[in-house]
Amino acid sequence: MAVNYSQALRYAVYCKEVYQNFSTIAFGGVTETPTLISQADTQCAILRDGTGVTLVFRGSESNFDWQTNMDTQPERAEFDQRIIQGEIVNQREQVYPYQGESKSGALMHRGFVKAYFAVRDQIHAYIKSHEVASAVATGHSLGGALATLCAVDLQYNFANQIALLEAYTYGAPKVGNEGFKDSFNQRVPNSYRFVNGMDIVPELPRWWQGYRHVDQELRIGQRFSLNLVSARFKDHAIDQYIESLKALAR
Repeated sequence: MAVNYSQALRYAVYCKEVYQNFSTIAFGGVTETPTLISQADTQCAILRDGTGVTLVFRGSESNFDWQTNMDTQPERAEFDQRIIQGEIVNQREQVYPYQGESKSGALMHRGFVKAYFAVRDQIHAYIKSHEVASAVATGHSLGGALATLCAVDLQYNFANQIALLEAYTYGAPKVGNEGFKDSFNQRVPNSYRFVNGMDIVPELPRWWQGYRHVDQELRIGQRFSLNLVSARFKDHAIDQYIESLKALAR
């Protein structure tokens, strides 16, 4: 599958811009006023361009200092508490983004599903009330996990309305089990999951917990560093994704 790195760069920039103050947020190059959805701890911006929409999900670690030296034990403990324990390693349950039992046996991360469901009704209401022929779901970190859920949800519920559906994620953790992976891959073939350098977050939750990544993985950036520990955290920053994509989009 050919990759449009210029397009991937544009969505990565949106994923950075969505970390702004959500009440006064502005997106570069977007002429129409974004539709902002904020419920509990979940934020999503819907950017409209004619009959196409881009749904940008906000991650959870915008205030984390990714330039800090992560070699120290207190800093690693803070990362674990705020990023890993807080959002990623909760229990899974069988909650697919639609009614009824999943024939695929899909299991998903409970925390991710809860976060997505906080804004799901408003996303559905928007699509039902607008002419939407194409949609892109995108996000960084936790936002990437929510974008993954959103993409498969839109395919299931709006396949007759949305002719083209894509997902672009950056540093996203695993969302579900083998059943979810297989179902997602069939429903959302135009999916681009970027992993920068030695980013640690896409390795979470661990494979031995039953989690599997959706296709397709696209590795960017430098995959070797003499400072192994700090690189695995710093490579997760959305700015690092943007720099790596700039080099490919030339």
